[in-house]
Amino acid sequence: MDDLVTLAVVGFSGFFVVLSFVLLVRYRQISQRISTSSDLGHDLWQALDSRLRKQDERILDMMGRFEVIQSRVVGKEPAKSFVTPVAVEEAPVLREGRPPSAPVIAPKTPAPHDQGDNIARVVLRLLAERPRTSVEIKGLVGKSREHSARLMKNLFERGLVVRDDSKRPFVYQLTDDGRRYLSAG
Repeated sequence: MDDLVTLAVVGFSGFFVVLSFVLLVRYRQISQRISTSSDLGHDLWQALDSRLRKQDERILDMMGRFEVIQSRVVGKEPAKSFVTPVAVEEAPVLREGRPPSAPVIAPKTPAPHDQGDNIARVVLRLLAERPRTSVEIKGLVGKSREHSARLMKNLFERGLVVRDDSKRPFVYQLTDDGRRYLSAG
């Protein structure tokens, strides 16, 4: 009878060892499939995210173009510029002699005083807080891309701001002349 009990215990032990081995092999196969599908899902997510970002950029660009076309087609009276154009002598900017991240400084011109300086002062106050991109400025002042670009070009030409043109959109910073202009007004 002891032999029969020992045989039964050995038989059950052998059965559980084989069953454990089969389950372990099956677990490894399933975990490898899960890992492969997770990697595939991650890669798909990255590709989708990249495409969505590109589409967002295209949509923003098209919205800007549409705004320009709409203002031309609708026949609205062109928006009055808040900044009076200033004649600036073209000075050659030495691009080879400066590092690519150095701000470009335009020649200084006198600042005109009219009611259009209000929006310029608002932008200068925003830049006094911290440097900002042209896109941020456009959003904060609520003007069209073209209007904001003309305004920033004018402030740049007047020497009130400098811009880092090594990346797009340009990043504008207030100059000392810009700070003096703000404090004088």
